[in-house]
Amino acid sequence: MGTEAIGYVLGQQCAPVIAGVKPSNLLIVEKGNQNGLRHVLRGTELCTYLLHASAEKEYWLLFDPEAMQRLLEEPDKRCYLQECGYKTDDMDQVLERLAKRFRNYKRKRADFPHEMGVLFGYPLNDVRGFIENGGKNFKRSGYWKVYDDVAYADQIFILYESARRMALRLCGQGWRISDIWKCFRSAEFQWEPDLARQFI
Repeated sequence: MGTEAIGYVLGQQCAPVIAGVKPSNLLIVEKGNQNGLRHVLRGTELCTYLLHASAEKEYWLLFDPEAMQRLLEEPDKRCYLQECGYKTDDMDQVLERLAKRFRNYKRKRADFPHEMGVLFGYPLNDVRGFIENGGKNFKRSGYWKVYDDVAYADQIFILYESARRMALRLCGQGWRISDIWKCFRSAEFQWEPDLARQFI
């Protein structure tokens, strides 16, 4: 994949992270694009962590380290992740454990690590609700399945979709991901940064 194609995939799959309204997301790309991915993200403060590589695809966690750190310091989420076996005072260990659990899932040795939803910034009650209901009986389905606050989720869905459409429009105009990342953080950019910061 060329850098332009990688940039489009990033915009399609991870625009809310690029926009600064989501702490992390799963990024799936064709195998062998590590250098291209690193090049495309140059000039941003976003990080990647390889969760699993199959014969054809690589599964990365794209994340904003500052947003992830804030998430790990939230008492309810920190407690839940600790219940799942994570050492939340060390982000490297959090990433290592997530990768191990995800690899085991992809190799059919374990169930899907649903706590990943917490790291994606999804509401804890919705993550718990998904697990308790086996993915059924949800009130709304969008970027995640909603079991608790539908009004809140609807706002975030709109925010995420707005980020995705904006990122893809800019990609289509030839913008680099680093420039899109900076654009979303520009005081002159007319988006919804104040609204966005309430939800990360």
